[in-house]
Amino acid sequence: PTVTATEAGTMTVFYPVYGEGEGFCTNDPPADHGLSSLDGIVTSATNAECCTKHFSWQKSGFCFSQMANPPTQAPTVTATEGGTMTVFYPVYGEGEGFCANDPPTDHGL
Repeated sequence: PTVTATEAGTMTVFYPVYGEGEGFCTNDPPADHGLSSLDGIVTSATNAECCTKHFSWQKSGFCFSQMANPPTQAPTVTATEGGTMTVFYPVYGEGEGFCANDPPTDHGL
């Protein structure tokens, strides 16, 4: 892509930066990381896509941790009404068992 960004975080694509720590993705101008251009570098539309494409091998999750709003390993949920949680969990011991997104207290947990 032809990109002429001059301020950090202003490019419309993300690209991998190797050789600075464990590696991460950025949308800073290439010159900020010692690159003259992005020719031949595979770019991505989002930071998460870039991290997945180029650094999926990182056990530490360093690339994702460098994001402005990094994803979490486990969601934080504080639901108080039935069906309002953003995750489902298994409920055993009530008939054949099922998955629910009600507050765990609804099922004695």
